Amino acid sequence: MEFVINSSPVVVFIWKNEPNWPVEFVSDNILQFGYTANELISGQILYSDIIHPDDLEYVRSSFRTKPEETDKGFTVDYRIVTKFGEVRWVSERTLIRRDEAGVAISLQGIILDITERKKAEEALRLDEFRLEALLKLNKMAGASLQEITDFAREEAVKLTKSKQGYLAFMSPDESALIMHSWSRDAMEECKIGDKPLVYPLETTGLWGEAVRQRMPIITNDYQASNPFKKGYPEGHVELKRHMNVPIFDGDRIVIVAGVGNKEENYDESDIRQLTLLMQGMWTHIQHKLAADELKQYSQELTKINKELSEANEELKSLDKMKDEFISNVSHELKTPLVSIIGYSELIYEGTLGNVRDQQKNALETILRNSKRLRRLVDSLLHMSLTQAEAIEYVFEPVQIAEIIDDAITDMIPLINEKNLTIKKDVPDNLSDIRGDEHKLTDLFTHLIDNAVKFTPSGEITLETYEEEDSLHIKVSDTGIGIAKDLIPHLFQKFYQVDSSIRRKYGGTGLGLYICKNIVEAHNGEIWGESEENVGTTVHARLPK
Repeated sequence: MEFVINSSPVVVFIWKNEPNWPVEFVSDNILQFGYTANELISGQILYSDIIHPDDLEYVRSSFRTKPEETDKGFTVDYRIVTKFGEVRWVSERTLIRRDEAGVAISLQGIILDITERKKAEEALRLDEFRLEALLKLNKMAGASLQEITDFAREEAVKLTKSKQGYLAFMSPDESALIMHSWSRDAMEECKIGDKPLVYPLETTGLWGEAVRQRMPIITNDYQASNPFKKGYPEGHVELKRHMNVPIFDGDRIVIVAGVGNKEENYDESDIRQLTLLMQGMWTHIQHKLAADELKQYSQELTKINKELSEANEELKSLDKMKDEFISNVSHELKTPLVSIIGYSELIYEGTLGNVRDQQKNALETILRNSKRLRRLVDSLLHMSLTQAEAIEYVFEPVQIAEIIDDAITDMIPLINEKNLTIKKDVPDNLSDIRGDEHKLTDLFTHLIDNAVKFTPSGEITLETYEEEDSLHIKVSDTGIGIAKDLIPHLFQKFYQVDSSIRRKYGGTGLGLYICKNIVEAHNGEIWGESEENVGTTVHARLPK
């Protein structure tokens, strides 16, 4: 049992019920506090000698308030001073033993070191205090900058149990500390008449080390010799302990907050609490400055917004007029084009009489360019209807192979004109899909047209294969290709890689935009792959 007791953190005591509690017995593990059992049992040291002086009367009063207790125990927490001068918290649990007459003859109990628990409780209390301070800061919406910093500085003094505190802002180039304010107690104690406000960092003493070292600095013996100290002027507050912390905004120090003359040593907990409080203050200041700036420009922004709204309405009206104009012009152009193409085909086929070879060549040019103009008009009309949300689709079962054949047939004159080879890998037994036959014909016509346009020589390949729930179509060419970073822009309205390409190859930049609209109307997806000087492949996936 003795081994178990001495191996545990619990120290067992029997005290005499006499003034200052002479020790009758104590377990050997009292050594954890630096004392030997013999020192206490022999009376060389009384128990009251190891109780912290500030807690001695409290412990005595705790015994005095237990007048009638016999077997009942009581618990009291207090501080003791170890033989090494360290202050430790203990929890004492004691039974009062009495004789037959009820007179207390001894006290039997244990003490347990609870210092770590007390530290945790203190840290929690400080966190709650700091959070309350930050909550109050956040409620100071209408406060001035001076009121905000004064409040945070005084809360910092209380939070760290200090006597004095100060705040200094850092110059933008971090070359000087600009003193903002001192705590009330510091102002009362300081006898310096004309206090400087700007302190160049190169001439600043110990309190500038937080900036130079870019870290918090604790000095728990300010009177001790220190190579960084440069002394302070007559009338300055006498410092015993000092701590200051730099507050960062990104990589730049913006504030230095300092406190001084705490009764106990400053430690890492003080650094943490002061830093978090001041960081919260700086964030609040930034929000306030931003809010003030926003408020300052709110009327101007409202005015600008009104002007923009009016201009936007005017632009909408102009845009509508433009769409109507494009639509009307497209219809007006399409009507004569139908006649031109129709009669040209009749003449070309000899229906209206024999045609010489030279005349046929001229008619081929007329037909080819008329059909190109028709595609341009159809593109403009499609864009106009899309923007007006007036385009209609008729969905029915269709064979994709037949639609691709029709699109190739329509584009054969342009393909032959450039002596391109067209390859087709489109099985005849593909599953039907639900689609709009005319719109899908436009889709593949535009895809082939785009491939032909940007392929000076080489071949164009069309491939189609079935996937689980869709048909996957690829239109590939061996043309000029484009850079990979430009591929995401391919399907934007009026997009051209650059003006020189538009001049060289022509086009409006609407073809792939229309393809995207048609594919998305069929609940499909479309995307492109390309490599400069190798070629481009456009993929379309259409659900079955």
